This record gives sequence, structure tokens and C-alpha cells, in this order.
Amino acid sequence: MPFAAVDQVTDKAFDYVIVGGGTAGLTLATRLSENPNISVLVLEAGTNNSDHPMITKSSQHGFHFGNPDLDWAFKTIPQKHGLDVVHTWPRGKLLGGSSSTNFQCWVHPPKQDVDNWERLGNPGWNWEMFEEYSSRVYTVTEPRLPEGWKIWDVSKPYGKGPLSVILPNVTETDIKFRETLLNLGIPQAPAPYHGNPKGANITLGTFHATTYLRSSSATAYLLPNIDRPNLIVLLSALGHRLIFDDDDSSAGWLAKGVEFSSGNDKTPRKVYAKKEVVLCAGALKSPQILELSGIGRPDVLKKIGVPLRFKLPGVGENVQEHQFTGLAFELKDNVTDEMFDVLKDEKGYLRHGELLAQGKGLHTIGVTNLAYMPLSAFSGLGRAKEIYANEKKKISEELEKGLYPPGLKEQYDLLLEMLNPERPEGHPSIEIIGFPGYLSFPKTPIPGKKYYTLCAAVNHNFSRGTIHATSSDPFSDPEIDPHYFEHDIETKNFVEAAKFLRKLAQTAPLSDILQVEHNPGPEVQDQKDLEDWAKKGSITVFHTIGSCSMLPREKNGVVDAHLKVYGTKNVRIADLSIVPLHIAAHTQSTAYVIGERAADIIREASENAWGGLDH
Repeated sequence: MPFAAVDQVTDKAFDYVIVGGGTAGLTLATRLSENPNISVLVLEAGTNNSDHPMITKSSQHGFHFGNPDLDWAFKTIPQKHGLDVVHTWPRGKLLGGSSSTNFQCWVHPPKQDVDNWERLGNPGWNWEMFEEYSSRVYTVTEPRLPEGWKIWDVSKPYGKGPLSVILPNVTETDIKFRETLLNLGIPQAPAPYHGNPKGANITLGTFHATTYLRSSSATAYLLPNIDRPNLIVLLSALGHRLIFDDDDSSAGWLAKGVEFSSGNDKTPRKVYAKKEVVLCAGALKSPQILELSGIGRPDVLKKIGVPLRFKLPGVGENVQEHQFTGLAFELKDNVTDEMFDVLKDEKGYLRHGELLAQGKGLHTIGVTNLAYMPLSAFSGLGRAKEIYANEKKKISEELEKGLYPPGLKEQYDLLLEMLNPERPEGHPSIEIIGFPGYLSFPKTPIPGKKYYTLCAAVNHNFSRGTIHATSSDPFSDPEIDPHYFEHDIETKNFVEAAKFLRKLAQTAPLSDILQVEHNPGPEVQDQKDLEDWAKKGSITVFHTIGSCSMLPREKNGVVDAHLKVYGTKNVRIADLSIVPLHIAAHTQSTAYVIGERAADIIREASENAWGGLDH
């Protein structure tokens, strides 16, 4: 049915209540509602802005951040190990969630990164699973690749799902970036979409194949099926907490429904679930909802005045996030390419809107150049071994002191195994990005100048953060503390990557079009200054995971391999919060895979009378 009114939902009962209409949530809801005999309700805190020009027109990277109609605009607390910087963490607050506001990169993780989830105690969560479920998500219009480039195994399917993925148009400046990587010895990635992205990638994006408009979970999954009578979506509906049956809980707590509010009216309302409640509110909100429901760390719940229902210390813990920095370079006057920054100008925006209708212009350009390599490829083997040895020593000493929570040792063992610079294959843990525009901090661009940014992202952080409720008020944001730079290896990785990016800028053909380094600038040279710049200028890549980790309960897990919240009979979580160990990839594809996988898990459980507790 079309979008519901609040009175059509309040005090009603549905088979499945899904809290969060984002990337995974809409994927899950659409798949479950394929069965006409079950009813699915989605509570989405945002509105339907799928036709908003800031959303539909591709490549407006970050322009909508801070807009309260589109973005949650979360803030971290000052970072103790990061010069007390407060970071903004944008997240999509609209139908489709962050699939409606992201940079549209379609990237698959390395095989080993996904296999690690299974090694941490999650049977079936491995690379074969990822390939199977990702193929259900998207369809690729066969990319027109430059001669000699191969990104796809022709023996593999291009996908058969509703999401449109293409290779968008590419600027000449981007081509020079790619050629420069090859000139510096960075090889082409042998199988970026089949488990081995090590090397230079040509990256696909979530664009409609003919219009170049954004493809998201809202436009690809939900809206084509919005007239299903058993699929109900309530917008502007903020999920507060779960409603539990207070009868005998010895076999686990039974969720009867969800408390929520509608729009500006903060009055608590209720909706009931006949079968299951599924949290798809994302890594920043799902732990808060659990805590307001009485599930989590006893000390956190006591502090916010919420009675403890079930002790689950992993809620809001094990938070991992990607970070990146950008070195911004002025382009020489002879460069004819236009950069994304032109879209900030009203005349430029209107002109490129006209070009879009012709399949041309900046709205058809994507972030198509990524390279994934081990640290040693940028720093040299000797320096990489030194940085690795220092981190290994730190972990050993802190383990002896008993400073780590249950389960963290196993994660660190896997990271140290992967990132050992003496491994012949080398794990692609650091990402290099060519961005046609200004994406650099803390300096701001000079008006009238044209920039190209060379970015570096650290994808396997050792630092572990927290996300916790600070009040029983569901309208208060959770406290977000990523613990940036708590492990010095992250700082050192950024510095080594920045040195490599400067070398890249001085190598042809990129050196033919770049001139002045604007940020951090030639005055920032020594180790201390570069480290301080990294701490001031790094920002989130919007890839938060781990706050409701899928791990054994004794290892600080929150959900089991069936996505069931420990201690409950019928509550699951299906979003990026369940990922226990981070991946060297943009996380959009993984969020879709989780939604697809969750649908199969729930359907199978329903056929087996909900599958019991599964633990």
C-alpha cells in the first residue's frame, strides 16, 4: 500500500516490524513482503525524499550533509587521542538511509575479510555467502572499460537484482590519476569484484543505467513494490524502544512490539509484532534502541535510568570506523575538466542539470578510481615492518595487563595475521582515492581555484570505540566515541600514505596537471606536523560497524549467526552494526548483503516456527 498514516499503524499488529527504512531495512522489507500471506511494517524516522534533487542527481558528494531533512548529522565527543577534535558523522535520515546520501561507490571486500567473520564464530558468514547474496542485489550494465583493464570474471554472473550499477563517465584528470598509479608500480587489481581488490581498481557506482540518477534501496527495492497491500511504510516514525512481554522470560524475552513517535509529536505510540521485530536502524541507532529497551551493559543502563532486562555487555562496544585524509592540489590552468565543486555555484548547477539530460556533465561522473594496497607498497617494507612490530608489541603488553574485553584478542590475532608485512601476498588495508574536486580538511579551498584531491583511507583500524545512550530520552542522540588514534598504528599509516600521495602528485602524468599543494601545504613536512595534520584533517568515511557485533555471546557478541539478539526469542538485527571485524571496502554492498541474507534467515525461521532461541 502507499505510505501509511500514523493512525493506520498505531495499536495495530503486523507479522514483522522493521525499525529503520535504510539500505538493509528496505532490502529486508521488500524481500519478506514477496510472500503475500505475511504483513511487514517499516518504521522510518525520515521522510520520502527520493525525488529530492539533492538526492536524485548523482555526484553531489556531501552537499546535503547538515541538512536536517536529509541527514542525522551526528557528532562525536572530543577525541582524547586526536587533539580533542569533534567529528561530524553524517547519516541518511530519509527513505533509503545512507544509500540515498552516500558517494555511490559499489565495492566488494577482499575474500579474507569476509571469511574472518566465520572464523570469529559465525558459521556460513563467508565469501561464498557474500558472492551468492550480492548477486541478488544488483544488475550491472556491462562496463566500457579502457583497453587492457579487467574488473570482472566473465564466468561469474553480472548480478540479477533490482539495484542498478554502472561504470559512470570518467574525466581525463581521473584517467591521468590511474595512469600515474601504474607508473609508480601499483598493479591493476586482478579481481576487485571477486575477492581480490589488491591494486588499482576501476570502480562501479550505483547509478541508473540510462538516466544516471541515483539508485538506492528506496528507488530499486521499495518504490517499485510500494503498492503491495502487505508492505506498509510509516514515515517520520522514530523508534524508541522494544515492548516486551513481562511474563516468564526464562526461555528468552518475547518482544510484543515497538514504541515509537510520529513527526513532531513526541507522544509515545505502540505497534505490535505477531512474529518478529528487526532492528535496521544502523550502527549508530540500533545499540541505543537496545539500551532504551533494557538490554546492554548494566553500568550504562543504570546511568541512564533504564531498568536492566538482560545483561549484554557487547551492546554499543567494538565500534570500528574507516577514516580518510585528503591532500588537495590546485589544478593548472590548462586543465579543461570541470570538478564537482562547480555544482556549488548556481549557474554551474543549472548548466550541469541541462547536460544531465544529454547523459553528460558532472552528474554522470563518479568516484571511479580506488587502489587498495598493503602499507609496505607505500612506505617500503622496512618501515612497514617497524610500524607493525610496534603495534604487535603494544597488543602483547596490553593483553598481559588484561586490558581487553572478551573476544578482542581473537580479532587482533586475525588483523595481525592479515597485516603482517612479511606475508608475500600482502593484505590491501590502505585505500587510495582520486577525487575530482575539493575533499580535504582542515583548510578550506580558495574561491575560484580548481582542485583535485588525493585521498588515503585506513580500513583496518585497531582502535575500538563505543556508542551508548546518554539518556532514557529517545530524542537524544547517543554518545559516539570512535577512540580515533588510540592505537598509534593508525597515525603512522596516515603519515606514510600522505608521503606516498605527495610522490604520486610529483609523478607523470599527474604532475603535468597538478601544481600547488593547498592542504596540508608544503610547510607541513616533519613527522610531528604530519601526525597533527592527520588528526586534525581526517574524517569519517561513514562506514561504522560493530556496535551490535555478530559474535559468540561469551566473546561480547550481541547477535548470533542467525542475527538473533541474545536473550530474546524474536528480536533480530540486520544492519552494519552486526559486522564483527571491518573490511577493506566501502560498505554499501555489505549492507545490502546483510538485508538479503536476513530475509532468508527469517523466512527459514518462520517455516520452523520461528526457529526457537537458536542459542
